[in-house]
Amino acid sequence: MKRHKLLEPVIRDGKEIEFARYVVIHKQQVGPTKRELFDLLKDEFYASHTSVEKSKLDKIWEFIGPKIENNAGMAEFTKDNQGHKSDYFFPWLINVFRSPATALEMSYGAGSDLNGDWTEGILNTNDPLVPFIKDDPAFVYNRERQLYVADLANSVQDLIKSQGRKAKIVDFGAGRLAWIRKHGYVLSAEQASIYAFDRDPSIKPEELFSSNLEDLGIYFKHGNFAAQFKNPDCQNADLIIMAGLASYIKAADFVGKIIPAIYRLLNPDGIFFFDLQLDCPCYRHSMDILDWPEFKLPSNIGDAIHDVEKSRRMLWEKGIKFSAEYQPDTYNTIPSGVMVTMQKIT
Repeated sequence: MKRHKLLEPVIRDGKEIEFARYVVIHKQQVGPTKRELFDLLKDEFYASHTSVEKSKLDKIWEFIGPKIENNAGMAEFTKDNQGHKSDYFFPWLINVFRSPATALEMSYGAGSDLNGDWTEGILNTNDPLVPFIKDDPAFVYNRERQLYVADLANSVQDLIKSQGRKAKIVDFGAGRLAWIRKHGYVLSAEQASIYAFDRDPSIKPEELFSSNLEDLGIYFKHGNFAAQFKNPDCQNADLIIMAGLASYIKAADFVGKIIPAIYRLLNPDGIFFFDLQLDCPCYRHSMDILDWPEFKLPSNIGDAIHDVEKSRRMLWEKGIKFSAEYQPDTYNTIPSGVMVTMQKIT
């Protein structure tokens, strides 16, 4: 597949070790963050943002303060990244809890400031959060994954076009459609219809593009993806995307329910994309320090591929036949995930 430009990661030496340190602090602590550190972060937060209305700072601290107070790892993480002095860190952290898909926009240097104003240009500022945006392994992997999906969608669209028809692409857990907006996917209502679903009601799809979505061939709806398996809009798909979701689903359900349902939705030779995150320090840090949902992860690339192959063989014997290709995360020192492209065989 053609490779488009990716924001080059700048992995600092020992970044994964640094994340592991926060996890250790969190696991071994007895009681809350030390009072002197908590007070320091709070005092410097207010002192660093005197141009912002105090009522807005109070509202942000009302949400963030208790989480920092009760999680020494988060407090150390905030101090080390100067997050309390950033215009964007605490609004991003609030989105981590409330709207994870929106929080992932920080991968590209996009997010809300303390006044609630959205900006796409954080990377062009001197904000202390910029190094974190560039080299956080989860952000680096997200950019790689979205790039991969955009290239895959373009390839499928070109193939279907050569067959004289329009491609149908279904995106479950679409978020803010970063693979379309950020990585060179060619929008054309004449060449493809994209049915996108996300359960986060705070996402406003009409704000993502300057043109009307349906004019671009995009049909975005809020809702749980599993409720769409009988949706006619999702049937006869050429490509089904499920980026960043598989790790949140119990393995038995993913293999026993999700993959068979996807198989039924796909056209002959249709493609199913998903990925598995790995139990590396980066994601352990996210679960323990940033309070992402707890889920079981494969410990390394080999284990992830072994698990998928074992499931694929089991499904094959039941007549649910897929081939599979694997693309490990290649941009991080310690890989953060494995991308899986499965093609239906009839």
